[in-house]
Amino acid sequence: MTILDLPPMPGDAPPVILPGLLTGLGITPRRVPAWISDPNLIASIEAGLIDIDDDFMGDAQ
Repeated sequence: MTILDLPPMPGDAPPVILPGLLTGLGITPRRVPAWISDPNLIASIEAGLIDIDDDFMGDAQ
C-alpha cells in the first residue's frame, strides 16, 4: 500500500497527514501566502527553494 492508495478526503476536512509531509513528497503543491505578489518569489516558493514559516501563512493555511 502506498500513500496514493489512501481514499480521498473532502477539502474541508481537518488534515490527517501533516500537510508538510504531503508537500515534501510532491503530492500537494506548496502554499504561497496571498500577500506575496512578486511572480519570481512565488515561483521560488512553489519550486521549494524558499520555505515560509507557518506563522506568516495567514489565510493561505
